Amino acid sequence: MRADRLLTLVALLRRHGKLSATELARRLEVDRRTVLRDVEALSTAGFGIYAERGRNGGFALLPEYRPDVGGLSADEARALFLAGGQPVLDRLGLAAPLASALTKLGMELPPEHQQRVDRTSSRIVIAAAGWTTGPESLPCWETVQQAVFDDRRLRFDYLPRPGRRPGVRTVDPYGLLQAAGAWYLIAAHRGRPRTYRVSRMISARILAQPAVRPDDLDLAALWEQLRTEYAHAAAAIMIKIRVPRQWLDLVRRNLAVQLAGPPVITTEGDAMIIEAPVTGIRGTTGMLAGFGDMIEVLEPPELIDSLIMVADQLRARYPAQTATRSNSLPSGSASVA
Repeated sequence: MRADRLLTLVALLRRHGKLSATELARRLEVDRRTVLRDVEALSTAGFGIYAERGRNGGFALLPEYRPDVGGLSADEARALFLAGGQPVLDRLGLAAPLASALTKLGMELPPEHQQRVDRTSSRIVIAAAGWTTGPESLPCWETVQQAVFDDRRLRFDYLPRPGRRPGVRTVDPYGLLQAAGAWYLIAAHRGRPRTYRVSRMISARILAQPAVRPDDLDLAALWEQLRTEYAHAAAAIMIKIRVPRQWLDLVRRNLAVQLAGPPVITTEGDAMIIEAPVTGIRGTTGMLAGFGDMIEVLEPPELIDSLIMVADQLRARYPAQTATRSNSLPSGSASVA
């Protein structure tokens, strides 16, 4: 907040020429001693502020003072003005204020920098929409944004990506993320950070409880951590198996070491269906092969092929034992497939 106040103080002096400490305190909504400390800090930092004593005295900027925007390199100026075109600011309601600020800043740039900025702006466009699709519909946007900035808990009805169950989520908002043209809420659900696509929220409401937000939270670092986890999850393989109800707990315990995410379990008659992401086909094959015909693999085909290959390799490894066992089976008995 102090940085904003210092910039506002300089802007007031540029606009009004000279203001007393009392008047600055009133406009900045601070006490007079705070103004004096701020003026001292600005003077130490090189801002051209001087004091006039007497009844009509006050603080003013030196006539020749100008913001040191000439210290911006050409590439820094181009990057700053190009950022003003990002459609993300439209959604935040900051596009117009930024455009106004950049216009004022542009008037202070050296002529050669202005030319490079104009050239860049005329050749690069940053657009939220592609050829055929428009911006996402965000019916809960205002509520989500308010919860983030007011540090309040949020409850919403959510439709996650296919394969996961829809339902109600109660979260502690951490911040907002715009990635690949889509908006996400970064929030903690039951203490664990997650991301939620705002366009998949059907309805939302702010709760009375304050959000639990870590004091040392680094949102950018947290997003990098989550992004890395998502990349590993994206490399996972989804499997689907049918398990008799009485073997469900045993299969789940053994499958846990191969999981890349939480399983989804549903009922199908007398059996249970497990759908889950796993870290690899080979390790999962070894684990499932131990259950024999107690389970049935439904998907993916490569996991079924891998199980068959392992069975063929075992037959090839122990041909004598396989032949002996087949010959010893009673008439009408079936061998292991």
